[in-house]
Amino acid sequence: MTLVLSHVDYLSVGVTSRGTTQILPQLDPQQTQKFVVGDHDGIIHIYGVKKGELQLIFKSLPGEIIKKVVLGGTIGTPKDKIFFAYGNSVKGYTKKGKMFLEFDTSLIDPISAMFVLGPDLAVCARDLYHRYQNCKDADSYLAGEILHDIILINNDGNSIIAVIACGDSAIRVLTGTSKPIILRLASVPTILKLYREGENESRDRILVGTQDGKIGLLILQGNKTIRIIWLLNNVGSEITSLDTYELDDGIDILVGRQDGTIEVFRFPIDDEEIVPTLRYRYNAGESISSAIGGIIGSIGSPEILVTTYSGRIFGLTTKSPGSLEAGADDLAINRLKMDIRELETKLNEANDTGSQHNDAFTPLTLSVNYRMHLDKDSASYLLSIELDTPIDNVLIQCDAPIELLQESNNAVLSLSTCDPHENNFILATYRCQMNTNRLETRIRTIEGQSGTLQIYVTTQIQPKCCRKIKIPIYALSMHVRLHDADNIDNNEVLFNGPYNELRLSGGFTVAEMHAWLSLALADIPERPYLQDNEVTLNYVSTIAGTILKCKYKKGSAVFMGENISTIIILRDLLTKEATKRKIKLDVYCNVEDETVRRILELIHPRLESIHELKEKLKILDTLQELEMMNDTSGNLCTIYQKLLNEEDNLRMQIAKDPDNLQRLYGVVIDLYVDWQRAKGALRMTSLVAAEKLNPALESRSLSSIFQVFFGLQKNNE
Repeated sequence: MTLVLSHVDYLSVGVTSRGTTQILPQLDPQQTQKFVVGDHDGIIHIYGVKKGELQLIFKSLPGEIIKKVVLGGTIGTPKDKIFFAYGNSVKGYTKKGKMFLEFDTSLIDPISAMFVLGPDLAVCARDLYHRYQNCKDADSYLAGEILHDIILINNDGNSIIAVIACGDSAIRVLTGTSKPIILRLASVPTILKLYREGENESRDRILVGTQDGKIGLLILQGNKTIRIIWLLNNVGSEITSLDTYELDDGIDILVGRQDGTIEVFRFPIDDEEIVPTLRYRYNAGESISSAIGGIIGSIGSPEILVTTYSGRIFGLTTKSPGSLEAGADDLAINRLKMDIRELETKLNEANDTGSQHNDAFTPLTLSVNYRMHLDKDSASYLLSIELDTPIDNVLIQCDAPIELLQESNNAVLSLSTCDPHENNFILATYRCQMNTNRLETRIRTIEGQSGTLQIYVTTQIQPKCCRKIKIPIYALSMHVRLHDADNIDNNEVLFNGPYNELRLSGGFTVAEMHAWLSLALADIPERPYLQDNEVTLNYVSTIAGTILKCKYKKGSAVFMGENISTIIILRDLLTKEATKRKIKLDVYCNVEDETVRRILELIHPRLESIHELKEKLKILDTLQELEMMNDTSGNLCTIYQKLLNEEDNLRMQIAKDPDNLQRLYGVVIDLYVDWQRAKGALRMTSLVAAEKLNPALESRSLSSIFQVFFGLQKNNE
């Protein structure tokens, strides 16, 4: 890493959402830049540094939660007008704090993303994009998918191009009401940012950040084509902020992440061949709301202005900490005094809020920032919980079988005895260390076991505050959605062999079936997308790699899957939901024996690979014992020396998923039980199936596993 930056604390505001801090343009090179931030208290703050001291220029009255802050202005002039979204409305302020716009969009859902380009205002609310020109309707688009971010581009004055980051892992490019151009990505895009040099924004190059931590550069060719120039595949925490800025010699990419990491990458000079190189990394300890480049604290010293979830604002400056100016000590003291005043104000507000509650045992409501998303590589869910105050305890309870895979390194885990017969499969408490604002853990679910994960979070402040969070556990929790091209008819190529089929018919509607499936599968679209009066959804299993295709219309549904366990789980859930609503279903299930054979053939190489890895680790453990007794490393054969050289990598592989072998055993056992059920045999428990299969699984002989499956079938016949 070649970049050295120094930390400078500025101030604290209320809890902030992503993209609610902006730096106003630098009109005079002999002056520092002002910045604006909006928080969950509904307050807009404008600050600037004058004579080396941070000064408040404007502060609005409290109001509704501010979800987005953007800059705008007349095309061709500096963007010095401030626009912010709250609820379904937008307000505009000048850089001096004078309000010039108050606009109600009349949208049903609150605004989640916004962009201003000259007279054009674009907003996204859940799955709806709407553009206004001079506060009058211009065009709109119902995507049917959650919309995460949007930017507008002026197409040579002929039209306005909207580029939207969508929840179905797609970038959609819209020109008016014409059909959108769609670019499919490997993960959900969360952030879009126009490439900029100084105050000049590109009209064809767009940075994109994804949910699984990737960063890419897109190029827009007119309004006809969009493609990826390069993609940085370093998988990490979700991207929450992107910017480009020249910190020293050359343009850098400034990256903020959900886990609190701030990174600086050098922008490639030849972006056709080279990907960015990492120059700097810093962790703020809480998720990043904004990370923007500008001249804030000192003239001639570029820096990254960072805002965190809790509202902490600080700079990472290129100015050397040793280059102190005259009066710098006085400046530091003044800043400390300002921080103390801010803290005193917050303390008084907290005490006033607490005194309004007569019942000391009545918990206050907290604003909690939480995420739970599936990590495809480890086939587990990453759960992160974050507060703007220190966490005291996190209690986790679930009415479905789940496994906590990873203990947090800043909390102590305690497990309590539970009774599964009372729908209480896990009860765990994380007791956090002092000043811990963020907690992460990994959770693994069991397919076929749906339920609700309930999380209770308490804080260390007095009076005790508590928040309850409910997160659904899906019946097919280890399946991720495949986002294909619009031509759904070509999706039959997904199946490379035979598949099982479930057909349902009855008095249900498309919306009803859509709602039922949302209990089984994650990432179901906000609204069913109909083509020829039919909806098509495709999913893939992160464990077995098998495909599930769902097709449904009014009164009819067809589910095709390579794994019979998936089909049986769907059959049980859908018939249960129909029975609840007293809807009669005609059910037809066709099972292909060859699908069972194919899944076993898919899983067998993984069984062999994991077993080989575990055997290598046993040898390494033995070699370590030998070395402790006597230094024999120089006398080892080539194979053992090679193992020692690969030890770190091998142990890292097993650390990622230490129970992967048992999980694969479980997949085969469930397959056996569900296959027997589908064939109409007597109901078999998993315990009985395990007793029959374990010897064959431990032998790792594919023919022995086949014998248990198909040999028993022949005997029954």
